[in-house]
Amino acid sequence: MTLPKIGRNDPCPCGSGKKYKKCCLGQSRKKHWSLDEVRSFTTEEIILKLRDFGINVTEESFLKEVENFYSACDLAEHWWKTNKVTAKGYDQDFPWMAAVVLWERLAPYIINSEKLDDMMQEGYRLCSEGKEEEGCRIWLEVWEHLKKRFTPEMKSINDAEKVFSGLQSLHNWCQDLEMELSNAGLKGPVFYEKRIEYCREFCSLFPETKRLIIENMKRAEAESYFALGLVKQGEKAFQALVNEFPDSVWAYMAGETCTGCSGTARPRAITTGRRIFYRLALEQNVVGREYVLERLQMLEEERTGR
Repeated sequence: MTLPKIGRNDPCPCGSGKKYKKCCLGQSRKKHWSLDEVRSFTTEEIILKLRDFGINVTEESFLKEVENFYSACDLAEHWWKTNKVTAKGYDQDFPWMAAVVLWERLAPYIINSEKLDDMMQEGYRLCSEGKEEEGCRIWLEVWEHLKKRFTPEMKSINDAEKVFSGLQSLHNWCQDLEMELSNAGLKGPVFYEKRIEYCREFCSLFPETKRLIIENMKRAEAESYFALGLVKQGEKAFQALVNEFPDSVWAYMAGETCTGCSGTARPRAITTGRRIFYRLALEQNVVGREYVLERLQMLEEERTGR
């Protein structure tokens, strides 16, 4: 599609109703652009405005370019590098906002980072309102889109940060997803199943992520088995966790907490099992030894009724 060059006496693309020469031509903008204002333009007006700023783009070229970028901001940066952009002051915001709006209209089937960021924020809102199930459904959809961007070279979650830019870092959001899946599981057990799947995927994709995060993900998987009544799988997962992190007090404490969760074991057997977890912890000389001794004392008081 070939668009005509806008003339000095033509209506201004900003929608003011004034002639271009008496409105935006050669004028320094006096206020910030907003996405709502840019969305009020027609697609043709946005493209004409970009051209006025020295960015040579058409609908056809835009559709080709979006295939090479994860976000509208990245595309706008590319425009700045490959064109002699004349936008100054407040107008410097127009190119990236234009890229966001054009992407929404022309290529909505390609989910960019801006869209994923919006979905993340919606998930946070829903979870804060106690709607964890709805929030987690949205976040799991985000996770599916993100997985398409991950490559084998990305060994840790920090390596993957380069494929997403938004208000949240992937490092923090991925841990929040695990936590909210647990909260959602209290209302719908299917989310414990999704938590197991998610945690296993995370550890498989990013095995070189910081140790504490990997440990937490694997502990969450083990806890979820118990929450679903899958005691044998839970015990096996906790044993694997202790084997992998023998010096972690939290691995033993989580295992102790879940011992007997099925409700079928007798109280004495449960207490005995919990003591075994802590004795193993003491044998390994774990960091946080004082917590283990404190828990053993509590178990002894429960046993003697003191």
